Amino acid sequence: MSASSVLFICGASTFLVVFSWFKAAALQVFKLELSTSSITTQDSWKKLFKVFFVDLLICIFGALSIGILFVVAFNSFH
Repeated sequence: MSASSVLFICGASTFLVVFSWFKAAALQVFKLELSTSSITTQDSWKKLFKVFFVDLLICIFGALSIGILFVVAFNSFH
């Protein structure tokens, strides 16, 4: 495994860890909102599916871009 591959994996992993911390905090806010709101179960599931697909796209593009950024930074300073 080359240094570029390892750096790409480190960059992608860094993004995913930070994003998962952000999502854990957002989940707590959503639980609080759900308990104080009159949102029906049907509406909350629709909202959760929309959030899931947006988060999936963010994870894909974020991991790729941060991984690429780590490799580019390594190659430019190496």
